[in-house]
Amino acid sequence: ADQRNAQVLVAKNDIQLGGKLSREDMSWADWPQNAIPAGAVTQEANPTAEETFEGRIARAPIFAGEPIRPERLINTDKGFMAAILPKGKRAIAVSVEAETTAGGFILPGDKVDLILTRKSDTGALSETILENIRVLAIDQTTAGEQDKKNLSPKRTATLELTLAQSEVVAQSQQVGTIALALRSAQDSADDAEPGDSRRR
Repeated sequence: ADQRNAQVLVAKNDIQLGGKLSREDMSWADWPQNAIPAGAVTQEANPTAEETFEGRIARAPIFAGEPIRPERLINTDKGFMAAILPKGKRAIAVSVEAETTAGGFILPGDKVDLILTRKSDTGALSETILENIRVLAIDQTTAGEQDKKNLSPKRTATLELTLAQSEVVAQSQQVGTIALALRSAQDSADDAEPGDSRRR
C-alpha cells in the first residue's frame, strides 16, 4: 500500500456557520495518500488554495483539523443568507421584545420556540406558535461574526422558517408581540420532534 503523505488543506481554527475564512484559518497538513477524504483539497492539485479560498464564507461549521471542502464555502458576492438557507426554507426577520431574547444569551445558530402574546381588555394571552426554530442572526450578527459568547439583547431576530411558518409569524406580528424561548441542546437536535418540549 502507498504510505506516502499528501498535503491537505485543513482548518486551523473552528470556523462557524457564516464565518469568513482568513489565511490564519487555513494550513496544510500531512495526510496519508491512501486516506484523503473525498472533496479535500491537496497542495499538489491546488497549490494556491489558501489564496483562492481567502474571504469565502462557510455555509456549514468547519472544525479545527478538518479538511476544508470547497462545496462548504460560498463566494461573498452572493447573498450570504440566501446561500446558507436550506432548500425550501425562508429567512424571516422578526421583531422581538428586547427583554425576551433570554438576556442576550440567544445566539445565531441556537434553536428557539416562538411565544406570541396578545393583549386584550381582559389581560394578556400567551401561546407557543412555533417550536424548534433556528436563529440565523440577531440584528445584523450571524454565527460567524459574533465576537463574544453573549451578544447584547437586540430587537430583530432572523429565523429559518418554512413558507407556512413564515405566514404564521407574519400574521402573529400583526396581532401581538413575539418572544423567543431558548431550547436546550437536547431539545434542539435537527431530528427533535416538534412538540417534544410539551411532553411529560
